Amino acid sequence: MKRIVPTSIITVVGLFALIPTAAPQPQPTPQSSPASAAAISFKETTFHVGEIWEGDKASHTFSFTNTGNAVLHIKKVKTSCGCTAAVLSSKEIEPGQTGEIKATFNTRRYLGKQSKTIYVSSNDPRHSTVQLKLQATVKSAAHFSPRNLQFGEITRGEKASRVIKLVPDSEAIRITELSVHPDLFQARVKEDEEPGLNQAGEKAAKDPSRPVSIEVSISPEAPIGRHNGTLTVRIDHPRVPSLAARIFARVEGQVRFSPRMLLFNEDARKQQIVKKIGVEKQDGEELKILSVESSTPWCKVELITTDPGRKFDIMVSRKPDLKLGRHQGEIIIRTDSPGQEEIKIPVRAHVKK
Repeated sequence: MKRIVPTSIITVVGLFALIPTAAPQPQPTPQSSPASAAAISFKETTFHVGEIWEGDKASHTFSFTNTGNAVLHIKKVKTSCGCTAAVLSSKEIEPGQTGEIKATFNTRRYLGKQSKTIYVSSNDPRHSTVQLKLQATVKSAAHFSPRNLQFGEITRGEKASRVIKLVPDSEAIRITELSVHPDLFQARVKEDEEPGLNQAGEKAAKDPSRPVSIEVSISPEAPIGRHNGTLTVRIDHPRVPSLAARIFARVEGQVRFSPRMLLFNEDARKQQIVKKIGVEKQDGEELKILSVESSTPWCKVELITTDPGRKFDIMVSRKPDLKLGRHQGEIIIRTDSPGQEEIKIPVRAHVKK
């Protein structure tokens, strides 16, 4: 007897035959272990030493560990300023081993809250540079106001003085010695105004805790140029025997000139350029300009008098067809002014295509 298969079953089987079989999926491979690397780990990156007297040294040793699986190489250790030093125990630290960086901060001439930074560079791929902070609160018996003394710009021959105050910080102090260096500066304790009368109508005693005014002067014969000095005050304090302030001054001559340097910086090689130097006599006798010349053949000068004995213009031009590149020289002005018999002004040219 012949067996009859239902059509619906045949159709289903046919459909399954037309569906392609899925390709076998690749099995996930286990992740590869991370590459060997060093890792720097500090016990602490900030340390505050607390209060400290000016002139003392604040120090702390920062400890670190190589928590990686490769040798840690310390490439560089540098500080934020010259007042701070850092000493490294070793440049190479094996995995699991420790190292130290001792930081020392010299507090001389510093007051109040201070924070100094130490930069540690290594081969740690995640922390190539670590910043350490050494902090302190610096106290003193007194401080200068202003911190440093600026004379600014003064003219040679004139008398110039400035006042700086020594302000007690907590208790009365007494100045035992006053000195200034170099000798072109002089200093003296300035007598303050009389304190007036007390309740009994008597002359009141001076308050020893009041600021002390110190007058600093510069010699009229100080040579032309920039001058730096130091004012040192010795006081009767057991922890702070002396205090110092810096002095800055710039002495100009009677003959003023501007600009102080000429720069020809043109793109056009054949362009003819003329620049001007203004010369002026400040006070006193009239000025005579004896000669003006250039030390280099690529520029020429011309003197023009705008106010006889007082004001002059020096016209400076560079010659055309100057070859490409950088050129330098000087404009030399000779006068009859004492101390400024010869004035030299740099001149530069940069000729480009």
